[in-house]
Amino acid sequence: MDYFFDQHFHVMHISHPNLISFFSSLDTGIPDLITSGALSPSYILTTKNRKGPVLLNRLTNTLTTFEQTIGQTLVMMEDDLRGVFTSHEEGAPRPELPYIREGKLHMRGRAYDKMAMCPLLMDFSSNQIRKETLYYPTPKEQKILDYVQDTLQGFEYYRKERPDGLFEFFPFLGINPPVHSLSFIKELLETYLPIDPKGKKNRQFYGIKFYPPLGYDPWPSDEKEREKVLYIYEFCNQNDIPIMTHCDDQGFRGVPAKEAWKYTAPSAYKPVLARFPMLRIDFAHYGWQYTPLQKNPLTVISGLTSKVPDSTWFYEITELMLLYPNIYADVSFSGSNHDFYTLLVNYLNSLDEEQRKIILSRSLFGTDFSVNLMKVESYTSYYRMFEQSPLSDDQVHAMVCENPLRFMNFGR
Repeated sequence: MDYFFDQHFHVMHISHPNLISFFSSLDTGIPDLITSGALSPSYILTTKNRKGPVLLNRLTNTLTTFEQTIGQTLVMMEDDLRGVFTSHEEGAPRPELPYIREGKLHMRGRAYDKMAMCPLLMDFSSNQIRKETLYYPTPKEQKILDYVQDTLQGFEYYRKERPDGLFEFFPFLGINPPVHSLSFIKELLETYLPIDPKGKKNRQFYGIKFYPPLGYDPWPSDEKEREKVLYIYEFCNQNDIPIMTHCDDQGFRGVPAKEAWKYTAPSAYKPVLARFPMLRIDFAHYGWQYTPLQKNPLTVISGLTSKVPDSTWFYEITELMLLYPNIYADVSFSGSNHDFYTLLVNYLNSLDEEQRKIILSRSLFGTDFSVNLMKVESYTSYYRMFEQSPLSDDQVHAMVCENPLRFMNFGR
């Protein structure tokens, strides 16, 4: 049986994010948005999005997924791939035939029996926010448990509505260590990722999701904070549990931009990997950077002259891939830029055969749905952009099937 993996996507209700935490992270208001790169033309405010009602439509489309239950969104995603919906955006990438047809998912001439869906839960829990400028106090919030239950209920809703559906679920549990006690973290892991000597069938979750811009430091200097992350790393290392960490310079933040970048940079994981060299880590979004101030000028010049990626973090990730056996990266969200795959393939072609083989074997397909709806019309559109990329058929198959099976430590 062949599985097609979406290794990176999100489903959530509007009640799950912590909007107070996000707005409190904007220390200087609009100037902070500008310097953070959030308004960069290569991020959300692309040339196309700035035309007419496109940006408003994209925003409305995205919010639609937040206004319904997780189960309804999962059914909608499968319906999208079945060709149920009609495109209303001129030039939106669309396949000639629906991707799901005749009971299978079709991509580049191959038929996949099932879809391995890996929703990533983000832990939006927060400590009490103290600001002298705020009139009302903001409480400490624990949000991950409700999100977990809503997600598990969403899976049940999907299975009831689609008993013959293609989706199977392998979710990642979000943990934001700074806002929880060590005992709470231990209880989370014991409850949702129980270690069964006979296999994984009793697990409700299959990996850990870290999101540094919410305040998670991969290697904190504080002794008590270090103890928490060490416990998680040791747990994942001993039990071969994969970790997914956010790795572009945008996204939802709970701390100021410069602090978020410090924690998000792949180099922040160097002391982690020195201690746990066998950890399985996927650096999401292939380390794409949208903020010019964050890029190495030499990398930018090289990118312009050689038509290869110009993000410093991209090269930090590939360096880690060559040093450690279980370092991966995915193409979620980054693949909504038309030139992303061209730059990636140009870079791969510049390598010697051994390096190219290693990096290709560590590359994963993911969509970053529903966040990616700010850049593309639909879930289907993202698949079509991937299908139209200059990657070969074998490379595409490796990214959607062979590589994620290895990353997840699943046997065929």
